[in-house]
Amino acid sequence: MDLDQLTPEQKGILEDYLAVTGQNDLEVAILALEQHSWQLETAVQAQFGDTRTPSRPDESLGGLGLNHTANQPAPPLPPPPPPPPSQPRHIAAPRASNTFTRSFLTWFSWPINTIWSVTWSFLAYFYTLFPQTFRQAITGQSTRSGPTRSPQDPASVAARFLREYEESYGTTHPNFYAGGYSAALNKAKDELKFLVVYLHSDEHDATDAFCKETLADSELLSYLRNSEFLVWAGNVKETEGFQVATTLQTVRYPFIGVIALSQPTAGSSATKMVLIDRIEGPSTAEQIIQRLTQQVARQSTALERLRAERREREQAREIRQQQDDAYEQSLRADREKARQQKQMREAAEQLKREQEMIEAEKVIALERKERHLKWLFANLPEEPAAGESGCARLSFKLWNGERVIRRFRGTEPVEHVYVFIETIEFRENGSKAELQLEAEEHAGYTHEYDFVLISPFPRTKVTDRQKLIKDEPALWPSASLVVGLVGEDED
Repeated sequence: MDLDQLTPEQKGILEDYLAVTGQNDLEVAILALEQHSWQLETAVQAQFGDTRTPSRPDESLGGLGLNHTANQPAPPLPPPPPPPPSQPRHIAAPRASNTFTRSFLTWFSWPINTIWSVTWSFLAYFYTLFPQTFRQAITGQSTRSGPTRSPQDPASVAARFLREYEESYGTTHPNFYAGGYSAALNKAKDELKFLVVYLHSDEHDATDAFCKETLADSELLSYLRNSEFLVWAGNVKETEGFQVATTLQTVRYPFIGVIALSQPTAGSSATKMVLIDRIEGPSTAEQIIQRLTQQVARQSTALERLRAERREREQAREIRQQQDDAYEQSLRADREKARQQKQMREAAEQLKREQEMIEAEKVIALERKERHLKWLFANLPEEPAAGESGCARLSFKLWNGERVIRRFRGTEPVEHVYVFIETIEFRENGSKAELQLEAEEHAGYTHEYDFVLISPFPRTKVTDRQKLIKDEPALWPSASLVVGLVGEDED
């Protein structure tokens, strides 16, 4: 990176870094500072072989090499050392002519750097021997220096805080919200409640008494159980708790913050959650109740107005929903009615098609039957002559009372007698030659006769149509037959 691209602040950090470390290569120095995000202390420690970064207690227990238990936090590192006195110098681009100057500065700063490094190491070790509270008083460090645990799921962090809190102070405490700060904030906003935020710090001496006495006070717990309050708690050693502390700009602990929904401004109709009161440092339950009561009284009118507006919106929404439901129900009824009508039309059309198909099949069947009968009639042997021997003379009484006489050869099957009766009407309508043109034999077609020949004396039904006429006693050599319709009384 070119020196001209550095900001004045970065140039100042670079000067301090060169003065402390004795580094004479500007490019190497700039690269080292860039690797440590221009954090002078971190870059200096890395230059002298100390790769530890400043941290809060418990953050780097594994790397300090100290014998601490899980419940005994390690002492934090001392604050970064101020740079040794040095004359400010102007940073310019390196040139070949500056080689002698850089070498001289290196030899000159080496003793100073060595003495400074040894002195700082001694002070760091001596610093760890002081109690934690005294160390914080010396360095001015507070809980706001940073979280000591990596970010995790807010619900898991809330569950862990509750478990650790109850292990240390018992189960008598406010009903802490089991979730993250953002979720609690949204819930309080949605339900138009006050959000009471408690930020817990294990490092402060007043924390134990505050948790055991103030937060366990029966009157305070009863007051907080009021439906207007939602309580969220977080430990500032957690990432989320530290971020909340930074956002709310906490100074002293224990910390109680009261957050409520703000009124819409003139330029905007939107509302947001704002911090309306803060209670920092040790306080009694009576003091907290008094402050909360004051805020409730101060905000009650505005909150009640917001609740009324929300109720009106909810009622309007319910009315719209009811109207939409009624419309949808009417629409569903109309669709169902249309569907049923369509189904009825389709069923009627289907029935009509089926009936038409049945009628068409009947017509086809009748036409096929008629053509087949015409074929049978055309192929029926002619009546033998009157003087021909070996013939039977048969007399028929038709179903309409008409009598017909015809002679058949004895060698003809009884089937010819049935064909004669079945096709008797064709003799009246045309000749065989004319009917032959319309005749058609249908392979596989079996004609069913709707009548039966009956010999009255003795009463005998002639049903075996495969017999020869001469072999049927009811027909040979002559007979008077009655043509009876199938299914009717033949007596």
